[in-house]
Amino acid sequence: MDRIRYGVIGTGWRALFFVRAAKLLPELFDLVGVVCRNEERAAQFAAEHGVRTFARPEELIAEGPEYVVSCMPKAAMCDMVTGLLGRGVNVLSETPLAVNQDDLMRLWEAHQQSGAVLQLAEQYFLWPTHQARRAIIDQGLLGDVCSCWISDAHDYHGISLLRHYLQPQPGEIAMSAHCTTHPIVVTGGRDGVHTDGEIGYEKRTFAQISYPDGKLGLYDFSGTQYHSRIRTRHLRVIGTRGEIFDREVRWVDAAGRPQCACIEVRRDVAAGTVRAVDFEGQRLYTNPFPAGVPMTEDEIAVFDVMLRMGRAVRGGEPFYSDAKAFGDTYLSTLLWDLSERGASGNTQKMPWDA
Repeated sequence: MDRIRYGVIGTGWRALFFVRAAKLLPELFDLVGVVCRNEERAAQFAAEHGVRTFARPEELIAEGPEYVVSCMPKAAMCDMVTGLLGRGVNVLSETPLAVNQDDLMRLWEAHQQSGAVLQLAEQYFLWPTHQARRAIIDQGLLGDVCSCWISDAHDYHGISLLRHYLQPQPGEIAMSAHCTTHPIVVTGGRDGVHTDGEIGYEKRTFAQISYPDGKLGLYDFSGTQYHSRIRTRHLRVIGTRGEIFDREVRWVDAAGRPQCACIEVRRDVAAGTVRAVDFEGQRLYTNPFPAGVPMTEDEIAVFDVMLRMGRAVRGGEPFYSDAKAFGDTYLSTLLWDLSERGASGNTQKMPWDA
C-alpha cells in the first residue's frame, strides 16, 4: 500500500495524535501539512513539531491530500466538516460529528449532497483489548449477550462501545439518564501526577439504555477516570453462558463445568507497545504495525483508523458506516440532554437508520 497523504486541521491535544502518526510510521503516512488558526500559530507549530503548516484550509486543500482530518473544537466541528464536504474533500472527522441534533441533520444533508467520503474517527472499538473481547463473544463463549455495563469511556465513545458489545437490532431505543457531582482529590491530568491534595469536583453520568431487542446497556462514567490515580475504568459483558469483566472471562464449557481464565496482553519488552492479545492459547489480536515502535493502545487504534480511512478513500469499504457514525452521535446528544435534566426519553427514526 502506497503511503497515505493526509492533512490535519487543528493543533490541539487530539490533533497531535495524527501528527505523531507520520513521525512514528513514515512508511505508511505522509502528512501534507497542518492548518493552524493564524499565521503566528502556524509559524510556532511548524517550529515546535517540524511539519509544514498553513493558516487557511484552502492552502491545505490545494496540496491535494487524499483526506483531511478535522480536529476542530466540538462546537466548530459541524461547520468545518460541512464546508470541506461542500468542496468535495474526503473527511475523517474527530468526534463528535455534532453537538446537537440540528447540526447533525445539517451535516447529514451535506454528506448526502457530496460525493466525498466522510468517516468518523471513532477509535475505541479498535483498541486491541476491545477487539479481543469481541472475538471471544463472536466465538459464542458467552452464549447470547444480553447486557453490558460500560465505565470505560465518555459520551459517544461509551455509546459506541455499548453497540460494539451488544450489537443490538435497529429500532427505537429508550434511555433514562442523570448526573451527580461530588468532591474528589485531584491526583492526575494530561500533565501528569498531582500531589498537592487539591480538591476538585467529579461529575458522573449514569444512563440506562434499553434496546428494541431487549438488550440492556448501562453507562456509568466521569471524565476523572481518564487521568485520576484513584479512579479506574471497567466494563462487564453478560451472556447466557458466561461473562467478561475487564480481562477476566467466566463461562460454562461443553461438559457443563464453570471455567475462568484471563485475557493475556503481550507487549514489546523495550517499547511497552501491545503486540498481541491471547486467550487460552489462542491469538485473538495481532498489532498490524511494525514491532519496536512505541505506541499506546489508544495510538494503535487511532493509527488503525487512519489506515482504514486510507483504504476507504481508495475505493474500499467504509470502516464506520453512516448508521453507526450518525446513530452513535445522535444517541450521545440524547444522553447529554437527558442526563442534564434527569429525565427519560426515546429515540426517533432518523434518515440514517437501516
